[in-house]
Amino acid sequence: MPPSAFLDKLAQLRSNNCENLPTPELAVLNRTVARLRREGLQSKCLQTGETAPDFSLQSHSGGDISLYTLLKNGPVVLSFFRGFWCPYCKTEIEAYEDVQGELERMGCTYLAITPQKPVDAATLPSNYDVVYDRDNLIARRFGIVYELDHAERDLFQSWGLLLDKVNESDKWELPVPATFILAQDRTIGFEYVDVDFRARCCPDQLIKELKSFTA
Repeated sequence: MPPSAFLDKLAQLRSNNCENLPTPELAVLNRTVARLRREGLQSKCLQTGETAPDFSLQSHSGGDISLYTLLKNGPVVLSFFRGFWCPYCKTEIEAYEDVQGELERMGCTYLAITPQKPVDAATLPSNYDVVYDRDNLIARRFGIVYELDHAERDLFQSWGLLLDKVNESDKWELPVPATFILAQDRTIGFEYVDVDFRARCCPDQLIKELKSFTA
């Protein structure tokens, strides 16, 4: 997906939300974004230069591997997303599928991390690993998790989106969308964190940033 197409699709999704969501529902979402900005989540999360925490994941091959082991082979990109139910996340997943070949040529490992446990393997990308982050344990260590307030929880329930069931967790929490480049010395070399769930790191921007880590 070309960069312009990715950004155009995000803009179209935002436009559709504004046109199709009832004003009270849109207000709930906007108030959540405003609340997270006031709370300063973006400044409280892990920042460039800080050490990334290690964690284990199950790779496509079926074996367990740690983040620090992956870093021995090159930089690692972590992309946190809310779930497969989110149209903005689906757009992001599709866009990053398209650039996996280039990321591999740059010696980079890409991991998509979500609190939603995949129920259908057919929905998973075939060319990179999706990490199930139960209870947002990984996202919490990066400082990007927030708890839904009552208004947002009621809104999700009215849509039939029961996060406690979808995420197999008793917590009504989500990560804000975030993308991190981890350098081989285990530090964060670049971070894109936005409390507005409609904003995402463009793959083209990510690749430009990665060039300084793979030169």
